Amino acid sequence: MINPEKAGQEIQTFFKMTAEEVAQSTEFVQRESKLSGPLFLQSLVFGFIEDPEATLNILTQVCKDQDVEISESGLHQRLNEKAVKFLKEMFQRSVNLLRNDVALDLALLKQFPAVYLLDSSTIALPDNLKDEFPGCGGDGPEAMLKIQLLFEFLRGNLMCLVSQPGRTPDQKFDGHLEMLEPGSLLLQDLGYFALPSLRYIDDQHGYFLTRLNLQTALFEVETEKRIDLPRLLSKETRTYFELDLLVGAQEHLPCRVLFVRLPEEVVNRRRQRANEKARRKGRTLSPHYLKLLAWNIYITNAPMEMLTIRQAVVLYSLRWQVELIFKLWKSQCKLHRVAGLRRERVLCELYAKMIGIVMTHFFMAPLRLTKECELSLVKARQTFQRNAMSLAKAIGQLAQLTQAIETLCTRILKFGLKNKRKKHPSTCRRLQLVSSHSLAELYPLA
Repeated sequence: MINPEKAGQEIQTFFKMTAEEVAQSTEFVQRESKLSGPLFLQSLVFGFIEDPEATLNILTQVCKDQDVEISESGLHQRLNEKAVKFLKEMFQRSVNLLRNDVALDLALLKQFPAVYLLDSSTIALPDNLKDEFPGCGGDGPEAMLKIQLLFEFLRGNLMCLVSQPGRTPDQKFDGHLEMLEPGSLLLQDLGYFALPSLRYIDDQHGYFLTRLNLQTALFEVETEKRIDLPRLLSKETRTYFELDLLVGAQEHLPCRVLFVRLPEEVVNRRRQRANEKARRKGRTLSPHYLKLLAWNIYITNAPMEMLTIRQAVVLYSLRWQVELIFKLWKSQCKLHRVAGLRRERVLCELYAKMIGIVMTHFFMAPLRLTKECELSLVKARQTFQRNAMSLAKAIGQLAQLTQAIETLCTRILKFGLKNKRKKHPSTCRRLQLVSSHSLAELYPLA
């Protein structure tokens, strides 16, 4: 459960003292003005939380709620390069300041000091930003922003948010590596598969769990003889099994390689999609590659004592939580929708919305799992959206802000929970079951 007074102190510090300091250091405020750095920040952040599609007219009304009279043209002029620097710095400060320290009560996860999920999402931008944020080419947008997210699932914190040009490949991203403390676990998408990064994690005494890139060579540990994977699997009759192997022709990284056979209907869909993708690129897939698509193959350096094969498979499904986060950002927070064409206005809106997103996770994280139910990200965000201005109006008085936060949390727990599901357990419920080895009869491994 969240501590309303502590949360109130952190919110107040961020929107008042920190905002005042950063407004001065970025020269956003150079002379005395009614629309100070803190009031400008509060107006944009809470304005876009309350109405993610707020126009300048709506934002000037939010300023009026803060007892600041400003015209649309006046606010438009304040959305300049110095405002971009101010909001960008405040966004970075919010990621570091607004963090939850209460871990989910899930035994399987708590054996790691942290459980990280890594993924990315892209946002189309106006074409005039193509030089700063070039897209991927082809039929896609000319300008695109890619957000790299490192999400610490155990405590629900956004640990690393990096903005990149849309065409930057995920495989080259390594900004997360130095943030992974010893003993922590990283789950990542196949697009990030890079053996030097996995070797670094292993050398730093961390753990990883990822799908295997099927082009990667595998070798026996003792003889270092290369494994003929299609031949090995063609003779296999088990539904799942694991082998200790060396991964990578150059790296020879010792790993547990986990094999899980997929249902026939899943395999057929996989092969159809793979053939269609190859056809678009003018390629032909080999019979060996198509045979491998009948299996999910994972690699991990976590020992069996920490993760059985069944636990590893269920745990890897946590990676889809990032997809739900990105969906929330776009569907509810409208991060993909920015008004106007002017670069400064676009970036100011993006950074203001991202600060609101950090606040959303800050309030939701300690409430995600109750004894009876889980939090719905969508419902919780909608509840926050309806109560955002009550927080904004209470920023100046800690006692009022504490009360507003307590009211917000009470309402999130009342109106923001998922509907109970018995036939299809939620992710956290499955993790509870697999921790006690009682999942087999409720959820198939594949």
